[in-house]
Amino acid sequence: MKRRIALSTLLLIAIGGCSSALVGTWKAADQPPEKPAFFIKQLAFNENGTYSASAKQGEEDLFLRGKYDFNGATLTLKPDGKAERQYRALIWWGRDLEITTDGQKQRLRKQ
Repeated sequence: MKRRIALSTLLLIAIGGCSSALVGTWKAADQPPEKPAFFIKQLAFNENGTYSASAKQGEEDLFLRGKYDFNGATLTLKPDGKAERQYRALIWWGRDLEITTDGQKQRLRKQ
């Protein structure tokens, strides 16, 4: 019984209240690979469902804005004028955001 309660508590902390848990600025906790397919350097999530980001794709620096949605397990970024991207996403202890796409994981830390 105690194990179930502890596991339930851990899951609630990891999920952290869906989109409201994302609000704020997140910076990459890891160094980018030399020529990343796609690497997020910084993300800023707003309460109104919009975001801004700086990222790297190959040699190119990208600056993106758009809308986002987060359901506690999937983060969808809908950049203005570009194709939407979906990530498997988890928030750990309210301070680490782990995103996975195409088998690659990236960790961002809340500032």
